[in-house]
Amino acid sequence: MRLTILAAVLAVGATACGSPTPVSQGQAASTTSTAPTSASASASSSDKQKPAVKAELTMQGKPGLGLLTATNQGTAPITFQGWPKLAFTNPANQPAAIPVEQKLVPGEGPSITLQPGQTAFAGVLLDVDDDANSFAINEMTAELPGMVPVKVTFVGTDGQPIADLAKLKVSEAKVGTMQPAAQGVTVFD
Repeated sequence: MRLTILAAVLAVGATACGSPTPVSQGQAASTTSTAPTSASASASSSDKQKPAVKAELTMQGKPGLGLLTATNQGTAPITFQGWPKLAFTNPANQPAAIPVEQKLVPGEGPSITLQPGQTAFAGVLLDVDDDANSFAINEMTAELPGMVPVKVTFVGTDGQPIADLAKLKVSEAKVGTMQPAAQGVTVFD
């Protein structure tokens, strides 16, 4: 008798605690959560994904020409398509009004899904000169479509990070589409 009562109490307790009920074949199991997840909480404040992306602009042999790389350093895949949005700040950390033209280089940007550790590429051509329309820059950010902006590390032709960007005076920039391979991305006309 005590064994029967104990079994009944355990069965009622397990059901009250949310023990899963068996699903018959052809029936879909569903789960409901009342606690907000971090994805739903961030979606309400912003529609942009917040992945861990590392961005670098490696300068090429031609003045102002760079290869922009965006590497997924997160644990989940990220998907985007199109051009990165570039923004600049001056040495006083204020926005620099540098116009950025989007170019179809090397062509239409395909939809790209970067698995963790994978990299996408885009060409960037900075008009570097020292005229009245040029701005000394302190920082550049790149915003992949649908993502949050990330700071871009400039890398010189020697493979070393460029520490003092203030010497770089930029009047305008051109950016190509994000591509899954680097081939052809730095060929501006």
